[in-house]
Amino acid sequence: MKSLSEMLREEAVFLDLKAAEKMDAIREIIQGLAGNPQIKDLDRFQKDVMNREREVPTGLEKGAALPHARTDTVSDTIIAFGRSQKGIDFGGQDGEPARFIFLFGIPKHLVSEYLKMVAKLTRLLKRNDFREGLLTAQSPAEVIEVVRRV
Repeated sequence: MKSLSEMLREEAVFLDLKAAEKMDAIREIIQGLAGNPQIKDLDRFQKDVMNREREVPTGLEKGAALPHARTDTVSDTIIAFGRSQKGIDFGGQDGEPARFIFLFGIPKHLVSEYLKMVAKLTRLLKRNDFREGLLTAQSPAEVIEVVRRV
C-alpha cells in the first residue's frame, strides 16, 4: 500500500470548506475531485460515501471525521482532505465538531488495505502534533508535508 502522503494530492486538499452540514461537506469535497481519473463515476461515488455515512457516522474524537466508502466506483484508493474553520457535526463520540475531514474511497476487494487506512488515520488524528500541523497549514503542499512527516 502506498503511503498516505503519496495518495494525497494537492488538488484533493480543501483548506476552507464552506459547508455547515456533514452531507454538504461530503458533497463539497467530492465535487472538488471531479476529473480525477481514478473515480469512474463521481455521482455514484458520492452516493456510496453518503450512504455509508448515514449507516455509521464517521466522526472521531478531537475534531476529526473519516467519511469513506468501499466501492467499485474507484479504480484505486483515493484520499482527500477538507478543513473546516467552524467544524461540522459528524457525530464524534466527544461531541466535538469535525474540523479535519479525511474522505477516501477504496475498491471493495481491498479489505486489508481498507482496515489499515482506517487504523492509520484514526491513530494519526489522535496526535496533537498532527492535528496542529493540519490546523496551521497554509497550503495544500503544507498539508501533504504534515502527512509525510508522521
